[in-house]
Amino acid sequence: MPAFARPSILVVDDDPILMEYLRILLQGHGYDRLRLCSDDRNVMSLLAGEKFDLVLLDLHLPHVSGRSLLQNIHEKYPDIPVVIITVEDTVDVAVECMKAGAFDFLLKPVSESRLLPTIRHAATIRELQSRVNQLEQTPNWELNHPEAFQEIITVSDVMRSIFAYIEAIRASSKAVLVTGESGTGKELIARIIHKISGRRGRFVPVNVSGLDDTLFSDTLFGHVKGAFSGADSVRKGFIEQAAEGTLFLDEIGDLEPVSQIKLLRLLQEGEFYPLGTDTPGRCRARIIAATNADLKARQLDKSFRPDLYYRLMAHHIELPSLRDRPEDLAPLIRHFVTEAAGQLSKQPPKVPKDLVSLLSSYRFPGNIRELSSLLYDAVSRNDSGRLDIVFFREYIDKHGGGAEVQEGRFSALSLFRTDKLPTLREAEDVLIREALKISGGNQSAAARLIGVSQSTLSRRQKEMETRAET
Repeated sequence: MPAFARPSILVVDDDPILMEYLRILLQGHGYDRLRLCSDDRNVMSLLAGEKFDLVLLDLHLPHVSGRSLLQNIHEKYPDIPVVIITVEDTVDVAVECMKAGAFDFLLKPVSESRLLPTIRHAATIRELQSRVNQLEQTPNWELNHPEAFQEIITVSDVMRSIFAYIEAIRASSKAVLVTGESGTGKELIARIIHKISGRRGRFVPVNVSGLDDTLFSDTLFGHVKGAFSGADSVRKGFIEQAAEGTLFLDEIGDLEPVSQIKLLRLLQEGEFYPLGTDTPGRCRARIIAATNADLKARQLDKSFRPDLYYRLMAHHIELPSLRDRPEDLAPLIRHFVTEAAGQLSKQPPKVPKDLVSLLSSYRFPGNIRELSSLLYDAVSRNDSGRLDIVFFREYIDKHGGGAEVQEGRFSALSLFRTDKLPTLREAEDVLIREALKISGGNQSAAARLIGVSQSTLSRRQKEMETRAET
């Protein structure tokens, strides 16, 4: 058993029978670094004086509310996983605890089959979080598997930190939720996670959008012979096909409510029921889910279960939009132009020097997928050996996301709103405000639009704010 699988555990409960049961069970499985606390008033002092890797906490205690203790522990020791133990089997209580920072939620009587995997997961996550914290303190991200990320073209520190996080969680069996706008590369990230995980099974992608509950159940869980009309033989679902591998559930935000309950059980219990049988199967696949939907908003309108959300959020990767990665625009343009030329058996055309600045003014709602398609189309139309800047201007105008552009400059209309000529300072202020508006507040993109460095733009923006205050 690796070192991080033998965590120091603090158990807080006032039930002596349960405490003795937990002591025998845990010590019998090698968890000998165990501290039992029956007086809830001593919890915070114990945490202050000793190092613990995990807390098992009863929700109902005689002196201090378990909810209050959970909140205090999460605020003062956010890296320590807290597993709640309670008799309250309601969604509201589970969601309340998960929102307050609980790692997991176990019902009494506590079963060995639920407790031991939960402790192993918590110990693994604690170790992974420690590695992530170390990585965040390292200015230069050094990847252990750089070859796995070669398909992603980036010089962004944000993306590099995501790569480092992926490496840190690669051995975990907990679910991963990948979020981000359409076209940001969520499935590519999921495939990379699988690739470096060391899992022996396949990567099995499933788009769950539009699947009704019956089709969802049959697709994922499979069926036995005779389960329904036309079921002439046994069919293994994608969960079994992804055994020892990774099951990727795309568009998870569109999953029907009844199917959400089944997926929640799969994540909680590791069990599923093929159609036509009461005998459960065991899930041996890692679950990665992805969505471009706002799952928090969908919880508010009751279309997505909060308890499922928190189960999926064991690991979370938020992919930035292309407009939040302005430093990647130039290398991506070069890459996609070269790639398109190769696919079309052409020599790569030259890229106009002002193309990056022009495209920085566009919001790219389709992100990298849209940029790739745009450049492929431009290369396919080109016969002159140089990309036509007019093509890109027309595209931006047609799709309503660009600046007022004329020959690579802002239109005079953005400066001359009256018959009186503006002063140089007024003209500069208008340019800065317009560039920031067009770039969505991104200083790097705005600076490129008006031909100054980011530090210059930042300084002049502060001068504008100071003048406005006086």
